[in-house]
Amino acid sequence: MKNILALDASSENISLYLKKGEKEPFDFNSRIKFGASKLPGIVDKALRKLDLDLRDVDTFLIGSGPGSFTGLRVSFSLFKAFMVSLGKPVYSVGSFFSCAYPYRNKHENIAVVSDARKNLIYLAGFKSKNGILRKIKKERLVSIEELVKEKKDYFFVSYDLHLREKILRFAPQVKFSPKAVYPKAKYLIEAVKMLNISEFSRVDKLIPLYLHPKICQIKKF
Repeated sequence: MKNILALDASSENISLYLKKGEKEPFDFNSRIKFGASKLPGIVDKALRKLDLDLRDVDTFLIGSGPGSFTGLRVSFSLFKAFMVSLGKPVYSVGSFFSCAYPYRNKHENIAVVSDARKNLIYLAGFKSKNGILRKIKKERLVSIEELVKEKKDYFFVSYDLHLREKILRFAPQVKFSPKAVYPKAKYLIEAVKMLNISEFSRVDKLIPLYLHPKICQIKKF
């Protein structure tokens, strides 16, 4: 992968990473109000910064969530347009991997959580061995009670810090990152390597990971 464009808009933090060969990459991370509506402009700014044409991008990577419905919908629509017009491969990676990635050399068991509303929490568990992350189970919905019972010995990471307060009130023995940790697009490249993602998505199969609160399954739209 020589020229790579990675994007994650699953949270309030818009993260874009553009790599052109061996040049210094463009690494953009910012919490922007109505950020999803500004994605085309952010992509254009990155391309101009590295003097790169969109047609010269070899590979696209996208964070699939779970998370913001609007951010996922807009970012996936944008990348689908790239796939149709350019015929380039797109790899879809769960966004929680990039939240766990910075802690891979510090903790063996890592749980990434975010607020799913309606008293439910999005959860993904990871195990790290020699700095290599492996996802234990697919992303799913759990209650706080289920979360603490299942992952009480894990190190918790989240960008929803109000969850930290809520979980620690329920289980003060839990270890929880004191700062908000947002998905970062640059870590999606490492996810493709570590998770052995060898097949890119077809345009009709490129869908975000949006867990429906009622039936806890991926909802297609």
